Amino acid sequence: MEEDLPEIVSSTQILMERGNEYNGIRFPFFVQPKVLEQLKAFEVRKGDVILATYPKCGTHWMREIILLTQQDGHVDKIKRDLDPAVQGGLSFTMSPDFKYSVAEALANQPSPRMCLTHLPAKLLPPEVWIKKPKLVYLTRNPKDACSSAYRFINAFRINNGPLPWDMFFKYFTSKKVWFGPWSDHALSYWEHRNDGHVFFVTFEEMKQDIRSVVRRLAQFLEISITPEGLERIIKHSSLKGMRRTFAQIEEENENGKFYTRAFGEVPFIQKGVIGSWRAEFTEKQREKIDTTVKEKLAGTGLNAYYNLLGSRL
Repeated sequence: MEEDLPEIVSSTQILMERGNEYNGIRFPFFVQPKVLEQLKAFEVRKGDVILATYPKCGTHWMREIILLTQQDGHVDKIKRDLDPAVQGGLSFTMSPDFKYSVAEALANQPSPRMCLTHLPAKLLPPEVWIKKPKLVYLTRNPKDACSSAYRFINAFRINNGPLPWDMFFKYFTSKKVWFGPWSDHALSYWEHRNDGHVFFVTFEEMKQDIRSVVRRLAQFLEISITPEGLERIIKHSSLKGMRRTFAQIEEENENGKFYTRAFGEVPFIQKGVIGSWRAEFTEKQREKIDTTVKEKLAGTGLNAYYNLLGSRL
């Protein structure tokens, strides 16, 4: 495992400057252009659930909620695929040799499948827009996404030292950021918010009124949940509940850590709060990202959507 990771986290120069470029977007080395090309022919199934997120926006929280909703909150009834080959996003190639793609592994999985992805909407398999499987898009205040990503990268044990915050901030607000700038990514899905098979939601909505989000999500997924089931979903998808579930998965399964941790090492579950960006951001940095994002969102309706939620950027 440790032989696979050094180039991801041990050098800020590699982190900020190295990667693969495809369609004008920069990706980490484990997202290869040949795989992105293959996704054009990826066979989407009507019964698939596709969970799309920008990195560090609550991917695994939403995945757990969807799985719990499918089982009326009975966490013990969830059938989890713990194969390490399918634990990354749809565009990933996974260790140990980074040659076998998650998409190739998913192609052989029985239905129903859940496909995770950090891809912008324009790079999803074209059949997503033809067969129209259920697509859930979760986004988050970009400042929180930035600070969460910074803590996440620094959590790898083999890192040769903490990445300088100022350098990471410059990277996150540049066009070189992996998976593209936050605003471009969010807007690519916002444009589809009124499509019947798309569920657009924010991390902030989930934190402010999780019951309402779960009810709406269940209706979107065409799943009936009982009042008792709703309470079970809330309980097991809480930070405490997920920590307990993930600890059990790791304890009982040889490959459990590949399900609960990035590359089997860094836990996906972090603080799970709103406003943690304040620990790193200077006032000048806050102004920079707020101004840039607001300019890009102007006239789209997404900025007003955030403001109505009381979650100003």
